[in-house]
Formats: sequence, C-alpha cells, structure tokens
Amino acid sequence: MVPETKTHLSISSSKCMKKQKNQYKQPAGQKNEVKQQTPVIKKTVEKPFSWLVFSFKILLLLIAVVAAVLYTDKKEYFRADQSNNHIDKKTKSFYRFTEKQHVDVLLLGNSHIVTGVDPFVLSAATSSNSFILAQSGVGIIDCWFQLDEALRYTEPKLVVLETYCINNGNSKDNVIPLTQSFEAHDNWLYKLLIMPEMFSTDYWVQAWSPTIRNHSFLLTDTARIKFNMKNPQLPVSDKLDLGRFARFGTGLTDSIIAMYDSLGAPVKGDEYTVSEHSKKYLKKIMTRCQEKNIPVLFLTVPMYYKHIDNYTAWKNTLNEELEKYPTVQWLDLQQPYDTLIYTKEAFENTYSINQHLSNIGMTYTAYKLADYLSKHYQLPDRSKESAWINDFKETNHFIYNQDVAAGTKYTSIVKNAKVGDLHVREMLITELKTGDSQVIIKVDNAPELKSSIKVMLDIEYNNQRFFTPIEMYPFKEVFPPHHKVYATNLIKGVKVWGIK
Repeated sequence: MVPETKTHLSISSSKCMKKQKNQYKQPAGQKNEVKQQTPVIKKTVEKPFSWLVFSFKILLLLIAVVAAVLYTDKKEYFRADQSNNHIDKKTKSFYRFTEKQHVDVLLLGNSHIVTGVDPFVLSAATSSNSFILAQSGVGIIDCWFQLDEALRYTEPKLVVLETYCINNGNSKDNVIPLTQSFEAHDNWLYKLLIMPEMFSTDYWVQAWSPTIRNHSFLLTDTARIKFNMKNPQLPVSDKLDLGRFARFGTGLTDSIIAMYDSLGAPVKGDEYTVSEHSKKYLKKIMTRCQEKNIPVLFLTVPMYYKHIDNYTAWKNTLNEELEKYPTVQWLDLQQPYDTLIYTKEAFENTYSINQHLSNIGMTYTAYKLADYLSKHYQLPDRSKESAWINDFKETNHFIYNQDVAAGTKYTSIVKNAKVGDLHVREMLITELKTGDSQVIIKVDNAPELKSSIKVMLDIEYNNQRFFTPIEMYPFKEVFPPHHKVYATNLIKGVKVWGIK
C-alpha cells in the first residue's frame, strides 16, 4: 500500500510541474529573463507667475462687479423708500420750472426754511416766483451746493438765507440728507467737482451708487428690493412744487406749554457758536452772490418765544459773523417777536431742541417776509403774465392777493370802487360746500382801516332786492403787503349785486 501511494503522488507532482513550466514558457527568440518594472513618475512643470495674467483676471472681476452695480443702479433695485423724499420732488420741479421761467426769490437753508415759509403764499403776495431749495438736517454747505447749482439755471433777483444753518456743525457728519440733495441733481459734472467738499473720501462711492449704499437690503429689506423690481420707475409728477414741506398741522398744546413753565427753555442762547466750517461756506455764498450782483437777505424764522433762553446772546454771536457783510439786511423774526401773530398755534407741538413752525405758522412768515420785501426790494411784477397766473391761480392764497382769474370758483363783482372812505380793490363771492356763500373784500391799506368794517351790500333774497349793512372781519392768517382782506358768510339763496 505504501509504495503505491508514493508512486501516485510523484506522477501528480510531475504533471503539475510541467504545467507550471508551460505557463512560464517564453516566446521564441526572447531571452528567458525577468525584467524589473520601474514605476513612471510624471513631473508637473509649474508655470511662472504672470502679473499680466493676474491683473487681467482682476480687471475682469472688477468689470463684472461694476457692470452689476451699474445695472442695479439703473434699474433702481436698491432704491430706498422715496415716498417722503421731498428734496427729489422739488429738485425735479425746479428743473421743469426754470425751463420756461425764472426764480425771482431763491430761499436757502435747512428744515427751518422748508417748514418756515410757504413759497406759494410768498409768490402770490409779491406777484413773483419764489422757490425753496433746501433740505432738512443739513448745514450751510448744502446751501452753497443748492445755490451754485441753481445759478446754472436761473437768475434770481434775491437770495434769502435762513440763519439756523449757520451753526457749529460740520455737514459732512450728516451724510443721509446730503446724499438726497446730491442724488437729486442732474448735473453730474458739477456733482463730481463738489463731491470732495460734501463727503469724506470713504463715502464717495456710496454717494453715487444706491446699490452700494443700500446693499444691506439683501439681508434687512428684501421686500424693498422686490417692490423696486416690480416698480422700476417711480411716477414723475408734473405738479408744481416750490419746496414747501408742510409737516405740522397743529400747534402747541397746553401740556407742552406747561413744560416750558415748569422746566424752562430747552435751548440756551449763550451756548450758541459758529464753526469755521459755517464761516467758510457763508463766505462762499456771499462771494458767489456778489459776483452775480444778487442781493442777499438774512432771515431768522422764529421758534416759540419761550423756547430759547437768552436769545440776545445767540443774536450777538451770530451778528459777529453777519456784520462782516454790512450791505446785507437781516429780518430777525425771533427778536423782536410778534406776539400777536406767533401764538401757540404757529409752532410744532414739541419741547425738543429743534422746533419748527406749523403749517399756519409758515403762512404767517410768508406774509411777514412779503411785507418786508415789498418795502426793501424791487421784484418783478408778474401779476399780468398768463404763465404766472396759470401757475398760481388755483392756490389757496391767490385770490386774497391777486385779482380773480378766469377758471376759478370765485366770481368778481366789484373792482376799483370808492366806498365811503375806503378804496375797494375787488369784491368777490364764492359758494361754500355747505351751500352758503362767502363774500371777500380787498381794501387798500389806509390809516383809517379798523379791525372790522361795515359796508352796505346790494343783495337779493326771496325775489326781493335791497341794501343791508354787513359787518366784515379780516382773516388773521391773511395780511398782504398792500391791502387788507375782509370776509363774511351769507346764507344759502342770497345773491350779491354790489356794494356802497
């Protein structure tokens, strides 16, 4: 058994070995040797750094960014809420207005002039064109900017500079209102020249681009971006805007007046100073007007008489600067203070440091200013110009100051009539919403004029015509320079034929 087993194993091993030899058999003509394979290592050749290529890539990136910003700026996707941007409205109105007419009285300043004078009333009372180019929250540098830009489009006969902007501030610190003024103007070359004076260098790009200025909308106000994308162009109004900004419909309340009595004045006049910045740009304004032979009037719009403690100190400090221009007049409505006109309803209901006039207060100041201008300056009389009449005939105070124009709700009954000792410039009538009628009489100023007048009206009522004495009283808020306005209401059904 054992030898057989060994023979079997030997035969198997022999076959296996032959098979293995056949597997490793070399092809004919090839040496029977084993080559050791060496792994191939590919060497990467680094290209030398090229500043030219790098700069080109940076340039392409910069072009892409600039193109994107210019595109979004043009589409106004990052436009801020413009619903209360009165500086944009008035600037566009100024450009439209000066295409056909001149501005006769140009008013400059900040929020104290914007809310302090009604330019429609001033225009009607002076028979001229008045325009306010001013912005809330700015200093005198904006006045210089507005003036220099305006003089490229019009030739005013008078510049009125409200004095509250002559203060101790540096306007570059308050960039938001300055940006609104800057953005509203069309003259890009002039804007480029004035930019270094208006803004610090780190704000130059933002001043030009709302996309960069308001890029935070991407995180904080995506709703505004979506709104702008749906409304790419804001509607442009053709309505005449002379720069008035009526903000305060009510006057001082008793509770605020009580604060004055208990806490004293919120403003200390002896703390008022004038910065070198204000002095610099005041001088630039005065020099520019002198070059153009344009007279300047300093105007101080009042605050409530209890608002400033020791205003005399304030006035003395301001006068140290204003008296450098001895030919310029100063209408200071803060001192002397007209207590009969500037009562509590004339002021914004606030105890804060910065107080403005109410809507009725700006009407008072417009008439005060109109009276002063009529006595000290020669302005164009545009009362017979059809374009001027069309601009103002629908405004509230036109009929109080001018003859009734065609196309209005007023009917003129008498013109240039002698009634007793009075000279009636015009008597007119209008129907009120109640159905009653209102009679208005404009009487030339005279020493014998009283707080009320009694006239005989020729009327018709219930098919009967007769004369009846009527007592007429003046409007408190209406006091044109050259005449006084009286009024009375008549019941429905009364027809007025004349006066004696």
